[in-house]
Order: sequence, then structure tokens, then C-alpha cells
Amino acid sequence: MASVDNRGGFGGKIAAILAAAGSAIGLGNIWRFPYITNENGGGAFILIYLACIILLGLPLLIAEFSVGHNSKCNPVDAYSKIRKGWGWLGAMGLVSVFLIMGYYFVISGWTLDYAISSATNAISDGYFQEFTTSTWSPLIYTYIFVLLTHFIIIGGVQGGIEKASKLMMPLLFAIIIALAVYSLWQPEGRAAASGVFTPDFSKVSGQTFLDAIGQAFFTLSIGMGAMLIYGSYFKKGTKIAGTAISVVALDTLVAITAAIIIFSAGVEDVQGSELAFVAMPKVFSTMPAGEVWATLFFLLLGLAALSSTISMHEAVTSYFVEKRNMSRKKAAWLVTFGAMALATTASLSLGMWSDVTILGMNIFDTLDTFTGKFMLPILGIMTAIFVGWIWKKEDMKAELTAEGGIDKATYPFVRFLLKWVCPVLVSIVFVFGVIDFIDKL
Repeated sequence: MASVDNRGGFGGKIAAILAAAGSAIGLGNIWRFPYITNENGGGAFILIYLACIILLGLPLLIAEFSVGHNSKCNPVDAYSKIRKGWGWLGAMGLVSVFLIMGYYFVISGWTLDYAISSATNAISDGYFQEFTTSTWSPLIYTYIFVLLTHFIIIGGVQGGIEKASKLMMPLLFAIIIALAVYSLWQPEGRAAASGVFTPDFSKVSGQTFLDAIGQAFFTLSIGMGAMLIYGSYFKKGTKIAGTAISVVALDTLVAITAAIIIFSAGVEDVQGSELAFVAMPKVFSTMPAGEVWATLFFLLLGLAALSSTISMHEAVTSYFVEKRNMSRKKAAWLVTFGAMALATTASLSLGMWSDVTILGMNIFDTLDTFTGKFMLPILGIMTAIFVGWIWKKEDMKAELTAEGGIDKATYPFVRFLLKWVCPVLVSIVFVFGVIDFIDKL
């Protein structure tokens, strides 16, 4: 196993926040949050979501940071170091994140193509279907995106991840602010954006709470080992609670700002990839200098995706470096080639291999469904159980109060959330996800 002293780490608090925020801020902030906000009463949903973030997302993020910071290890060794026999939880997280990379890299590649095609005004009706079902074009952009991630990982923690985060995250914030300002500059944009904050409690239902819980859980990359490995790179003295609060705040700010942009465009009722790659290009085509704003929008998506794929790749790479004693370069290439192979299968399953199905789903959708509805919720439940019940109470308290920045008066509340509230809330997401999956069979 690599020495703790030689494994590297983030240079300071800002670097840690930017890197972790980059892992949290992903495509779901931009194309899922606006849709479910519109479906569930605008400001009413945001209020419920904020409560779920505080009661669920924040404690689980603190938990993952704490396990990583305490152990200074890759996800597998981190759990087994704190409690022998629990390395399987970290291993399960790495399997999950690797499977997620299989389809996430494909979508990320789409953002590169659309940024270039938007700049050259090459997007027309039917472009998305034609592009995603073709053989070579999406594969080429997927490979480019994988290699972008790879060469950042090769640079190490400070020379690669930290340096990239310091460049990408301010650029991401600048682009999303520019798009929001432009949207709000238009009278119709201001009128539409008011729907983001105006509460409509008539739309609140049981599904609203389920959506809020699910978004609060999935938005922070919990359970994959990505936040755990970043926590292991925090410098001594980095306040875990303060860092987690900053990450949650930035993640939520981006999601709400994205909702303002989408509401202003009038496509808030479109979900998923259709929103980003079909509806938004049509909106931009009717705007003055539309190709400029479209290019910025897809650059935003690309940066959000890249900041997430970096953390995914690093979680798996760190395992091979520390557990299998590989050099960082060799480990990174191993993960890169594995991700390329899986992404190739996922991409081709949308086109020439679309007749290959598992339970009626192509390989791309199988990876998404299996990780999102099964693996990640189970990992979230087990993470909360591990920290709340398995980790020795005295050791956990010392980590959170001495190093974590949580005062002794607040600690019992955080522990209560991790022991009781978080497992219950994530279990609800899991149960309803399974029911939804069965209904669709």
C-alpha cells in the first residue's frame, strides 16, 4: 500500500472545495433539477429540496469526507482500516462508479460534439437521433473525453486534479452566470424565471418529496467513493463540515441557476437528454447570436461532466495505485482502457447494437438503471449505517469534532441523522426505484 505521507493531497481549503464541488456538479444539476422543479411546484419544491439536502445530502457528504480523511486511503482500504471486514463496501462503490463511467463518458462526449456543432451552426432537426445512433462520431468524441480525463488524472492530485479544478470551476461559474444574466435581461425571461421561486403548493404530492429526496442524494455523488477519495486528500486541519457545506451550497446554487436559464428558455417541461440536446438547440436557433449562447451552454455541460468524470476516474485509479502497487500512470491507463471498452459498448447499444437487450433495455440504459436504482441507493444506505452504527462512537466523534469542525453541541444531531434519518430516506428512494423498475418490466 502507498505511504500516507507520499500519496499527495490538495494544497488548501479552496482547492478541496473546488475539486469536491466539481465532483458534485454534474449533468443532473442542469437537466434534471429544472424539470423536477417545474413538475413539483417551483419554489415549493425548492423549499422541500433544501430541507432534504440539510437532512440527507449534507450528513452523507460529511460521512464520506470523514471516512476518507480519517483513513487517508483508497475506498477499499478506507472502510477496512476503520472496521476490519468492511472493505467490500468500498469495492462495491468502485464497481458502481466504473459502471457509471460506461454511460457517463458517452453523454460527456455528446457535449463536445454539440459545442463544436453549435459554433459552426451545424445542428438541425433530427441531429440528435442521427448523431447518437451513428457508429463512429459519438465514439470519437467519447474517446476524446476519456483522454481529457485521463491526462488530468496522470498529473496527480495537485498537478492534475487541483490544477484542473482551479481552472474549470471558475470558468463553469462564469459561463452559467453569463447565461443566467442574458436570460434575465429579456422581459419574458424575467417573467418565466419567477416560476423558479414562486411556490405552487397545489403541485406538491408524495412524488414531490420522493423527487426531492432522490435529487438530494444523487446530486452529491454519494456512495461511489469519489467524495471519499477526495476527503482522503484533504490537508490536516481542513474542516470537513465547512467544506461539505461549501460544496452543497455551490452545487445547489448551480442547480437553481440552471433552472432559471431553462425556465427562461421555456423548455422546463422537457426531461433528460432531450432537454439539453433537442429542446435547447431549438431555443438557441431563434435567438440573436444563438450559436454563441449555444456554444457556451454546451461548454457548460462539458465542464460539468468533466469535473465529475475526473473524480470517478480518480476513485478507481487510487485503488490500483495503493492496493495493487501500480504506478499512477499504469493505473490510470488501465482504468482509461477499461472505461473506453465499456463506453464503446454503451454507445454502440444506441445504434448498431440496439437489438442487444437486458430485461428489455439496451446496454446504455441498463448501466444507468442498475447503478441509479439499485447500486447507489444501497451504497448510500450502507454508508450511513457504517458511519452511524459500525464506526466506533468515540473514534467518529473525535474525527468530526476535533478534525471535522463540528462542535460538540451539534455532533449528536449529525450522528442522529446518520443513524436514523439518512438510512430511512435513502431506503425510500431505493424501494420506490425498485417498484418503478418492476412496473416498467
